[in-house]
Amino acid sequence: MSFRSLNKKYDFLDNTRIILDFKFDPIKAYLDSSEGMIITQEKELDAKYDKWNKEHGQNPEIPSAFDIYEMEILNSSEFPNILNQSIYLTVYSTFEKEFFELCEWCRKAENLKIGPKDIKEQGYIGQCRKYIIKVLNVNLDTLNEKWTEIKKYQLIRNSIAHNNGMINSPKDDILKFIEKSSGISFEIEKSCIKIESIDFLKTMIDKLTDFLSETAEKIMTEKNKACT
Repeated sequence: MSFRSLNKKYDFLDNTRIILDFKFDPIKAYLDSSEGMIITQEKELDAKYDKWNKEHGQNPEIPSAFDIYEMEILNSSEFPNILNQSIYLTVYSTFEKEFFELCEWCRKAENLKIGPKDIKEQGYIGQCRKYIIKVLNVNLDTLNEKWTEIKKYQLIRNSIAHNNGMINSPKDDILKFIEKSSGISFEIEKSCIKIESIDFLKTMIDKLTDFLSETAEKIMTEKNKACT
């Protein structure tokens, strides 16, 4: 097979970054919009709280502003984490889908019967990575550091999806990862993850798309080398 024909067979990988941006940019836009909505609600609540204090704060016979707005205050404090956790699951499932479709396109390009779902490996994304290494014969060693980080995103995803964000007896590596990441924290008393801002989600999107884009580049490079 000639270099030209093989290169053409994998031309679809040239558009990987564009496709990923098309999928993830709307999620980023939604994050910005949602954050603006939450900030607006918080300001409105603060205004009501201050107004009540000014009008009734000196009267001991009237409930305090906190008593009046307690439920709104408590609910408002939980909005960011609830919203961010739900979007986290959306981002991760989109990553899974795009990783699988990348493998499927390669399977079709090579006219192979075996696909990523046929691979024995723990976890969906693990099947995809092993498929690229073992079936497509592409070396992904240069992406090992990124993969280690992605496995931490997977652990966080599983804790949110299956245990409401709780991680029992977390290992030091995941605690260090959370500690150095902006927008996420781990509440030791509750053994629970809290996604506090969209910064964490945006960083996650960038890292996942980088990994997929670089994986596509590795596939093209390795396949083109095979023809020379």
